[in-house]
Amino acid sequence: MVAVAISAIIVAAGRGQRLGASLPKAYVPLQGKPIIEYSLELFARCEQISEVIVVIHPDDEALFRKLSFSGGVQRVYGGRDRQDSVLAGVRTASGQYVLVHDAARPCLSLSLIERVIETVKEHGTAVPVVPIMESVKRVSEGFICGDLDRSELFCAQTPQGFQRRLLLDALERACAQGRYFTDEASVISTMSGVQPKIVPGEAQNIKITTETDLQIAECLLTARAAS
Repeated sequence: MVAVAISAIIVAAGRGQRLGASLPKAYVPLQGKPIIEYSLELFARCEQISEVIVVIHPDDEALFRKLSFSGGVQRVYGGRDRQDSVLAGVRTASGQYVLVHDAARPCLSLSLIERVIETVKEHGTAVPVVPIMESVKRVSEGFICGDLDRSELFCAQTPQGFQRRLLLDALERACAQGRYFTDEASVISTMSGVQPKIVPGEAQNIKITTETDLQIAECLLTARAAS
């Protein structure tokens, strides 16, 4: 059986201003090493991944070269927006499938990566999601004006997997039209009319945005190391 080429794209070009750190978010220390290194190590351990591509900001070249895994991955420069950066990574990728992951999610597991790979091979798309547990309210002018059915509401995570050609075409059309989306699933569903297949995500796969998120990630990684 011929192995299917799968490219992992780690998006790390953001500035992370809401974190309030002196370094770009991907390079902020987390238990003694930059946040991005957790994702790099995990994707490197996945035998099904053919190549790892990191999308960085041009100003971060020196920081990137200091990473332990910088020599084993491809580096490309990102664009003005996250979507431009993802497009740069997808254009560089050579795999039949691509997995796009935010560097700011260091607590993902190898099993999540493998679930996404299994699903994208079968369906051409794979988006990890977690259910919303709290009651969801519609608010207008500071007052609750209604409820939303949370049984149909989920939070999307990364890595999100797609056939490379499908995602590339959707991203190129979106960027050419000046239409920008918050994640790849939205690009695919809007620009291609394809409904992405979901897979179970992980509650611990949080995205670090604020100082509180960084503290939570510290606790999650400590608990994982002790288990």
